Amino acid sequence: MRDLLITNITRRPSVARIPGGNGRVLGDRSGATAIVLALTLSVIAGFTGLGTEVASWYLAQRTMQGAADAGASTAAAALAAGAPISTLATEAKSATASFGYVNGSRGVSVTINYPPKSGNYQSSPAVEEIITQPQRPLLSKLFISTGPTVSARAVALADSGKTGQACVVALDPNNETSVTTSGSTALDFPGCSLYLNATSTSALTMTGGATISAATAYFVGNENGAGLTTAYGTYTGVDPLIDPYLNAAVPSYSGCTSNNYKVTGGASATKTAGSSGVYVFCNGLTLSGGSSLTLGAGTFIIDGGLLSVGGGSTLTATSGTTIILTTSNPSKSCATTKIDGGAIITLTAPTSGALSGIAIYQDRACIDSSASNSLTGGGTQNIVGAIYFPGEAVSYSGGSPTGGAQCTQLIAWTIAFSGASTFNNNCTGTGTRSVSLTGGRLVE
Repeated sequence: MRDLLITNITRRPSVARIPGGNGRVLGDRSGATAIVLALTLSVIAGFTGLGTEVASWYLAQRTMQGAADAGASTAAAALAAGAPISTLATEAKSATASFGYVNGSRGVSVTINYPPKSGNYQSSPAVEEIITQPQRPLLSKLFISTGPTVSARAVALADSGKTGQACVVALDPNNETSVTTSGSTALDFPGCSLYLNATSTSALTMTGGATISAATAYFVGNENGAGLTTAYGTYTGVDPLIDPYLNAAVPSYSGCTSNNYKVTGGASATKTAGSSGVYVFCNGLTLSGGSSLTLGAGTFIIDGGLLSVGGGSTLTATSGTTIILTTSNPSKSCATTKIDGGAIITLTAPTSGALSGIAIYQDRACIDSSASNSLTGGGTQNIVGAIYFPGEAVSYSGGSPTGGAQCTQLIAWTIAFSGASTFNNNCTGTGTRSVSLTGGRLVE
């Protein structure tokens, strides 16, 4: 019918006559341009909406892939730890459900196979997870009767190979350089390791006399850092590290508790999460002019905008707090962070719960190569727990007291260091997760 309609419009005779009437009335073309323009604009608007709908399908697939990765790797890790095969499906589906993909709900199908039924690991101790979900067509109903079925597949191998607790991890497997240091940068990881997933020979770039001293260093590619020294060895060609917080998810929330919230001019303020356990700052949070903000226990979400802490201002949360950077509007950028030198930051992550061990968490769906996340508080930046930016770059200068005498993990897509930073790995009782190769290793 739609093709016929277009055909009828394009092939309509120039003059239509009504018996007994004046043929020139219907043959008058003075309004034809307006009609064609109106139809054209409608088509353009329709295709614009369709493009947005298709983009939402791609976003759903990306999120679904993260869920499949988490489920397969969780089950494989359980298998490596000696769990019975009968529990693997439960382990995998539990991790997948934390992403919102629950088997049998909203058309979601989660299938777990041990060993895998396809691919290169059908005879290996590996777990295969396949997720499918049909998408509801909106504007696309004009062109297709049913929406597409989005699917994701992951295979993780139960592996008890090389181990080594890592406190600094760059997850990006693609970029030529995933960690950079320059000038007088001096990094000290006395009880933990550096781990880079990039496959290139220049994953670590050190210039201007920069140095890194670590217990161990692991490179998926090849190491070329002239200023790198390790106490227990540098290993190249290792397997990629699975993101230890892969199944951590942003809790559901709605609305704004505060909007464009600012504390300025030396003022002080305190915020608590209340009975819901979640407090939402919409469009950013700014501390400037020597001001201070204390956050209670719970989850504090920054929905869009910037977490900005100026030099001399203080942000304190020592009761078990997670700060989440995200956005509730897919058409707007995720929240980012800017902590200036001289800012006084004291954060302690929760030791239990879904966000256990995570002090600062940028939503995994936040992927912007042009985004800037800066944590350069220097010697007055003390964060116990994980600083977790799995999809974007971080510029970091933590200073020698980082983590105090306790525990700090920095896990990001890529990392640029400046100044002097020390990372400690006394993480017992802090709620952080083990960052090592032992367990499930994604292979497909």
